[in-house]
Amino acid sequence: MNWLPLREELALLPGPRLADGQPSWTLHDPTRNRFFSLDWPTFEILSRWSFGDHQAIAASISQDSALQLGAEDVEQVARFLGEHQLLQARPGNARQQAERLATARGSRFNWLLHHYLFFRVPLVRPDAWLSRWQGLAGRLDSRGFALLTLAALLLGLTQVARHWDSFAASLIDTFTWRGLAAYGVALFVVKLLHELGHAFTAKRLGCRVPSMGVAFLVLWPMAYTDTNETWRLSSRWQRLRVAAAGIVTELGVAAWATLAWGLLPDGELRSAAFVLATTSWVATLAINASPFMRFDGYFILSDWLDMPNLHERSFALARWKLREWLFDLGEERPEHFARGKERALIAFAWVTWLYRLVVFLGIAVLVYHFAVKLIGILLFAVEIAWFILKPIRHELRAWRERWPAIRRRRRSLLTVVLLAVVIALTLMPWPGRISASGILRPVSVWPVHAPGPAQLEAL
Repeated sequence: MNWLPLREELALLPGPRLADGQPSWTLHDPTRNRFFSLDWPTFEILSRWSFGDHQAIAASISQDSALQLGAEDVEQVARFLGEHQLLQARPGNARQQAERLATARGSRFNWLLHHYLFFRVPLVRPDAWLSRWQGLAGRLDSRGFALLTLAALLLGLTQVARHWDSFAASLIDTFTWRGLAAYGVALFVVKLLHELGHAFTAKRLGCRVPSMGVAFLVLWPMAYTDTNETWRLSSRWQRLRVAAAGIVTELGVAAWATLAWGLLPDGELRSAAFVLATTSWVATLAINASPFMRFDGYFILSDWLDMPNLHERSFALARWKLREWLFDLGEERPEHFARGKERALIAFAWVTWLYRLVVFLGIAVLVYHFAVKLIGILLFAVEIAWFILKPIRHELRAWRERWPAIRRRRRSLLTVVLLAVVIALTLMPWPGRISASGILRPVSVWPVHAPGPAQLEAL
């Protein structure tokens, strides 16, 4: 293997301590604005990268630190650096770089498919504007304003409890075209404030906010703020503040709007406060707080647990456990955790899979019904193939790679037998009886109107 030096523009930044207590560092690629979290062994390897030899690096680390690394550990880091294009390119290697770029982009069909499923449209570059308004944002982020908002929330909920019938009636009255339009305007305002909460918090902590705009998930618009620079922060609690800022902002809006509804007289202002309050509560609790999609709730949980890439790591652990249940392969765990934490991560992965299955099936059905039928069928097929069948195909491919080991395990035979029994029970017509009430009506009716003194004796 030819030794390649690191790219000169890469920056190494101090990071937070990991869950096991070891220090970490963050490697910043400014060209693509990507950040990589490095543990202690990887940092020691990179700090000696100029040695230019696997054996020399491993020997130096083993001699100068408490770590005991081998040449294979250095080779693993070298593969990681090469895969993420963190090494300098070889002279005269333009063709290979062009082929790698073409492979990453894929075909036009893959490009169209990817941009149908998700793409971003940056609209503004707010960094300078955020700096000018930091004074006002700082007052709203103070402890005093937080206590005042909490008092407003308690008083507002008290008013809702006292006038619950009126509150419920207002909710029913909004189920009109005018009410739905008001909810659309309120949702736009709430989401704008939500993203500003992320942006101002990130800026206050010293991060740059390069863009804000609209992201489209299966053509559904969602506001976004580029807070990727929060990976520069050396404290995970600061990253947690940025991740939670949007939800905190929405809860603040909901608290003050709820209080306004309780205090204002009937009229347009009270109706507007009601719409703003209910929109904020629903958008926060039902969407943003969910950790099962990559929304704010996911990043909050990830930072709180100090587990970057929480979904990928829990999914890998759940796939490993599934193979052990089915085939008893005796493979090594992807990561080692305490028994309770391991079970919690596996359960979290399964709940996430079920949640996403329901969500993606719902999106597919909506696309089918609301699009032109031919396009709807095509997009329905894309949703099912990409979000549901593709992960299943990847897992089946992993089983095929392990087939020599699978067919030798006794657990595999038991799994096949149980699967056959379940399929047979599903397809077998079981005797049963279904009871239902009904009304017997005649197929045809001929009305006959007799004159006043007459009597109908026969047809």
